[in-house]
Amino acid sequence: MAERVTLLAPFAGRVVPLSDLPDPVFAQGIMGSGVAIDPEEVSLLTAASPCAGSVAKLFPGGHGVAIESAAGPILLHLGLDTVALKGVGLTALVGDGDLIVAGQPLVELAAASIRAGGTSLLTPIVAIGGQRVELLATAGGQVKAGEPLLTVHPA
Repeated sequence: MAERVTLLAPFAGRVVPLSDLPDPVFAQGIMGSGVAIDPEEVSLLTAASPCAGSVAKLFPGGHGVAIESAAGPILLHLGLDTVALKGVGLTALVGDGDLIVAGQPLVELAAASIRAGGTSLLTPIVAIGGQRVELLATAGGQVKAGEPLLTVHPA
């Protein structure tokens, strides 16, 4: 039976509404409901799992992770247009089918070099199965890694 799940911030940064993202697929809610985080300026960034579950899909190159949670599918998309990097600057720490816990490191990003190349690290965290979400953090505010970010209610 599906249950609600609290998603945690995968890293520290500023909370950004999806509607403020320059990518229309996320901004218009086409992928689903959620929020994004603009990570702090660091040279190496580790993205942690926002919840427990299993890795349904590790995107080629490690730019995204689809997680099957108790509340349904969740997408952690690391940056915008990071697919164009073809894995450069991204190191996957998990693979398809892996069981994961909240806070477990999923992907390491060479954040400074990715930013230097002009790629945005704005990271959407989206419920992609039609679930209802509640924002727990303040839009425009700061979160620390592991702080409650969203509650996802099963569809």
